[in-house]
Amino acid sequence: MSRGTTHRGGVGLFLPVPVPVLPPSTALAELATAGEHHAWLAGTTGVFTSRPSAPLVLSWTGETWREEPLPRLPAAASLSGVSATAPDDVWAVGNSAGRPLVLHYDGTTWQVVGTPRITWAKAVTAVRHDDVHVVGTGRDALHYDGTAWRLRAALSSARESLQTITAAGPRHVWAGGGGLAGAGPATYSYPVLVRWDGAAWTEVAGPRTERGHVARLAATASDDVWLGHVRDTEGLRVHRWDGTQWNPVPAPEDTGRLSVHGVAAGWTWGVRATRGTFETRPAFHRWTGAGWTAVALPDDLARASASHVGLATTGATTWAYLKTAAGVHVLRHTLP
Repeated sequence: MSRGTTHRGGVGLFLPVPVPVLPPSTALAELATAGEHHAWLAGTTGVFTSRPSAPLVLSWTGETWREEPLPRLPAAASLSGVSATAPDDVWAVGNSAGRPLVLHYDGTTWQVVGTPRITWAKAVTAVRHDDVHVVGTGRDALHYDGTAWRLRAALSSARESLQTITAAGPRHVWAGGGGLAGAGPATYSYPVLVRWDGAAWTEVAGPRTERGHVARLAATASDDVWLGHVRDTEGLRVHRWDGTQWNPVPAPEDTGRLSVHGVAAGWTWGVRATRGTFETRPAFHRWTGAGWTAVALPDDLARASASHVGLATTGATTWAYLKTAAGVHVLRHTLP
């Protein structure tokens, strides 16, 4: 989403689209888009079951979501991130047998791509077909330059890790996570934010906060980056980079007890709970330029207890996903 696509006024409605029936053991990880008519949802099946877990990718065909045929793997595996530059250039990352798992789709087939080892792959961003970054736990990140994958030092401490990444261009890649300081009962987490300038990763200052971690990043331009920061039990807070400094964005207001889980460019998602209950109902809010506006869901989903909530947007089209007792649901929102 660019600044030119921020609209005021009506926000429309999330509408469900057909999704294949998936086993209850499915966990959803991340959604990526490439233009208005192509999207991919990554996750894992077989979670907390006696059988080995397996990677899952759903793709939007223009009419329905379908399960993608992925390569057979010799060991249990999971996916944690997905990114796309075009309908024929999609990357999904996760882990299998103690190594990073990188899958690439060329418009015809998915293939396993060999990479150097990092401790645990968490997130991927594809800037172009020949410029891809993978981050995770440990000091090193992975970078693909169109010819080979190389290890790149991203962090200064073994007690730090990265869990989210976004890019506004080849020289404007941001990654965030957290580190641990202190020892024993005095241990606390602190946010970590690094930036790739086309040649190297360097640590940069984030929003003014001493505790917590960076949970989510989303960039539309070098001077428009959205950041979700979690501090202890206070929940997620949103900040926005204007090219010079980080500015706090007021939290969405909602009925009940709202817990914001993530942020995209101009969107937040999470769950709300009625006080005195343990049910968590999905909540999506869109930034109007002056504040957040709740976007309505179909009545049956608005009343359902949900988990694995997430979202991705191109600006005009926004996809959301959630999981209820009835299964996995994917919804589409189009600006009026």
